[in-house]
Amino acid sequence: MQQEKEIVKMYLGILDRAKSIEDLLKQISLNERNPLGDTYLDTDEVCKLLKVCKRTLQKYRDEASISFIQFGGKTLYKTSDLKQVLEKNYQPALNS
Repeated sequence: MQQEKEIVKMYLGILDRAKSIEDLLKQISLNERNPLGDTYLDTDEVCKLLKVCKRTLQKYRDEASISFIQFGGKTLYKTSDLKQVLEKNYQPALNS
C-alpha cells in the first residue's frame, strides 16, 4: 500500500513538471511567432490577469486609462502597455 502511494506521488510530480514544461514551451513558441516583439492579450486574458470583470475593463477603456487595439471585432492589449499602466499607478508604502 505504501509503495502504491509512493508511485502515485511520483506520477503526480511528473505530471506537474510536464505541465510546467508545456507552459514554458507555449510561452517560448508565442515569443518566437511574434515578430513585433510584444505579446498581445485578449479581453478574457487581461480580465484574468488584472482580476477584474469585463465591465471594469470596458470602463478603463472608456476613461482612456488603458491602451488597446480594436481590430476585426477583437480587442487586444499589449503586455508592455499593461505593465506601464500598473507601474504608473503603483503606490509605494509609506515609511513611518
